[in-house]
Amino acid sequence: MGIIAASIAAIMMFQFARPFGEAASLSLALLCTMVVVHLLIGRSRDRSAVGEAVDRLEDRLADLDEDMGNLEGRLTGVETTFPRKTRSEIDPLFAEVEVLGTLVKQMAEAMADLETRMDEQPALPPAQTAPQLSYREPQAFPPQQQPQRGLEHHRPRHDEATYGPGHGRGGSDYSEQPYRGGGAEPRQDFAADRSRYDNGVPHSEDRAGPRLQPQSPRDRGHRDPMADRSDDFGAPPVRAPEPSAPRKPAPDPAMRELIHSALNANRVELHLQPIVTLPQRQVRFYEAFTRLRDSQGELIEASVFLPEAIRSGLIARIDNLLLFRSVQVIRRLTSRNRNSALFCNISALSLVDDTFFPGFLEFVSNNRNFADVLIFEFRQTDVAEMGALELESLRALSDLGFHFSIDGITDMKMDFRTLAQQGFKYAKLHADYLIGRRDAHHGHIHPSDFGDLLHRYGMELIPNHVETESQVLELLDFDVSLAQGNLFSPPRPVRAEVLQGAPAPAPRRQRAAE
Repeated sequence: MGIIAASIAAIMMFQFARPFGEAASLSLALLCTMVVVHLLIGRSRDRSAVGEAVDRLEDRLADLDEDMGNLEGRLTGVETTFPRKTRSEIDPLFAEVEVLGTLVKQMAEAMADLETRMDEQPALPPAQTAPQLSYREPQAFPPQQQPQRGLEHHRPRHDEATYGPGHGRGGSDYSEQPYRGGGAEPRQDFAADRSRYDNGVPHSEDRAGPRLQPQSPRDRGHRDPMADRSDDFGAPPVRAPEPSAPRKPAPDPAMRELIHSALNANRVELHLQPIVTLPQRQVRFYEAFTRLRDSQGELIEASVFLPEAIRSGLIARIDNLLLFRSVQVIRRLTSRNRNSALFCNISALSLVDDTFFPGFLEFVSNNRNFADVLIFEFRQTDVAEMGALELESLRALSDLGFHFSIDGITDMKMDFRTLAQQGFKYAKLHADYLIGRRDAHHGHIHPSDFGDLLHRYGMELIPNHVETESQVLELLDFDVSLAQGNLFSPPRPVRAEVLQGAPAPAPRRQRAAE
């Protein structure tokens, strides 16, 4: 276009002898005209190309709309017909499952009722075996030697009165005594037998003596069958041996002195064992244990000193020290991880100790901001023996927001619903009980369903004493989320700098004395 404009300017100058300005103006005007025309032509070409593309896109969109309409119609048909068809096929199955669930529930209730009756039924004494006596047909007596008629009439009454109907001839020796015929010997035997009957049970015709009334099944069940009973041959009565009372362990003065010296010398250590998640094995909680050291520095386990501490009344001091140090540890733990918590073992005797519990309640009330991370743990044997005072103390702690844990479970028939209502949130069971390596009193609750039972009541199961990897693999099959044991970490002592601080609060009586 520039060449054309220059050529036009040259022709105007040399051919038509036009001035240079006029030729240049004309060439520039022609150049601009050509540029504008070229732009208009290019834009129209682009517009037509874009229009064609838009038309093709509109056609595609129309096809897509049609396909979507068809798909929507099919989905609508599936939504309306498929649930109806599925429901018609599944409803009978649901009905059968519901019937089976009702039957299983009734069976479980019947088994629980039967088991309760069996537990409440007193143990029956072993049946006494009667001596085997030979039997011979009695010889015919002469008319003058026949036994008196009253004795024949009375003998079944004695048997029925003593043993009940249907027992007589199998349990008495009089029907099996061999008779000897001839002479006056049979008369003498029957006279002796008659005297034995007359001493114990009178004839029906004799109304002067006391009548022996038959025993009711209730009286018979409470009577010792071996007491005041002579055998069939006139032997003296044999009494069953009375069960001896369980012997209490004797006090251990040496252990008591060791506990005293350890408390006075502050040789009490706090050990922590983690409770981890499965299968990640991340630390979730901790459990606090108390350990003592003797004068030589030897570590003494709780199972060694706790019986004597409970017997001597020193358990309250140990629980007091454990509580104060647990609060110190909780402050350190919550500063790093607010989701962590600490299980603190407390004796049930401390709940009714009027020297310890008032100060204990005041201390936890002042630290109630740790209610969600400080969990008090009790043994199942202690929880089962709790009375009104212990339950009132638990209620006072629960009102402050604290939760509890039950450890050492061996009886799964316990009323865990009531425990959950009293504030118990965790339950610890030996891992071997859960995976079936040990037998437990589980009643109609299978150990594998124990976790689901606790979950329905708002409690969480924590298997403890996990020692091997095989136990972990079996626990994972039961969908267990928490576990505790030496496999993950044994109890380790807390560093001294964590426990630095003021001494534990003294009981109220000691404060008053000071």
